[in-house]
Amino acid sequence: MKVKVDIFSGFLGAGKTRLIKKLINDKYYREKIAIVENEFGEVSIDGAILRETNTVITEINSGCICCQVSGNFKKAISNIISNYEIDRLIIEPTGVAKLSELKRVFEEKELNEIVEVDKLITVVDGERFYIYLNNFRKFFVDQIKAADVIVISRSQYLDKEKLEKIVTDINGLNKKAIVVDKEWSKVRAQELIPKGEYNQKEYNKVFRRAYVKSNKGVSAYNDSAEDTFQTFAMSISRSISKKELISKFNFVANTNSFGEIIRAKGIVKLNDETMNQFDFSLDEFSIETVSYEGEGIISFIGVDLNKDEITKFFQ
Repeated sequence: MKVKVDIFSGFLGAGKTRLIKKLINDKYYREKIAIVENEFGEVSIDGAILRETNTVITEINSGCICCQVSGNFKKAISNIISNYEIDRLIIEPTGVAKLSELKRVFEEKELNEIVEVDKLITVVDGERFYIYLNNFRKFFVDQIKAADVIVISRSQYLDKEKLEKIVTDINGLNKKAIVVDKEWSKVRAQELIPKGEYNQKEYNKVFRRAYVKSNKGVSAYNDSAEDTFQTFAMSISRSISKKELISKFNFVANTNSFGEIIRAKGIVKLNDETMNQFDFSLDEFSIETVSYEGEGIISFIGVDLNKDEITKFFQ
C-alpha cells in the first residue's frame, strides 16, 4: 500500500513549522509519521525544533527539493519508506519552493509507485499577504494556486474587513481550495486542516469562521529561487543577551546595509546559558527556549546579501 503524503508549502516565515508542530502536539496525526524538512541554505534550524516532537526527521539542505536537489529528495523518500514503518510522510519544502513543481516531482515514476499525495497545504502570512503578492508574486501565487487547503497565519492581528478581503483575493486565485482564517491558538488542529473530503461550502457548514491587520514594503524579484534569493549561514559561539539580539534585528529591519534580509532564523546561547531558537521575518521577531546541544548558528535568506558585513555585525 502506498504511503500518504501531506505537503506543507508557504512563503518565507509563513509559519509552516509552527503549524506542523501544532498538528503533531494536538494529535491530529494518529498514524506513524515521518517528516522531510528542506532548507534553502546550508543548515537546518527547523529540524532541531521538530525533533522535539520525537518524530522521524530527514533534512535536505543547500537547495530546493523541487529543483536541483530533487534526486536527493527522491532518495530520501525511498530510504525512509524502506527503513521505517510509517503510514504518512509530512513534507516541508523551503519557503521559496514552487508547489506546482514539487507536485510534479511526486508524479514521477520513482515516487508515484510508493507514495500518494493526500493534501497540498499552503500557509499564508495574513499580515504580509500583499507585500509578498506584490513583490514575490511568482513564488507566492504558485503556492496558493496549487494548494488544496490554504491556512492563513497571524489572522488575529488583522481586522475583520482586511481578513475578508484577503480571503476573497485568495479565492480569486484558487476557487477550489478550502481557505481557513481561524486564529490557531483558539481551535483544534482538525479545524485548521479538515480531514476527509471537503469543499469550501461544506467546510463553512461544519467549522465556524474567525477575524483579521496588514502590510509593509519590500523589493520585487522573480525567476527561480536560486536566481532570486541568496542564503548564508554563520556559526556563533559566544553567548548573547536577548536584548542585544532583538536590538540587532531591529537595526536589520530598518537598514539596507546588509542587503535585503527577508528572513533569518537560528539557535543561539543566551547569557543565562539556555539555548534559544529565534525567527526573524521583515520586522517580526520571536524567540523561545529549546533543547539543543551544539554550537549556535544563524541562517539568513535574502537578496544581495553582504555576507562580510553580516558576519562582522553578529560575531
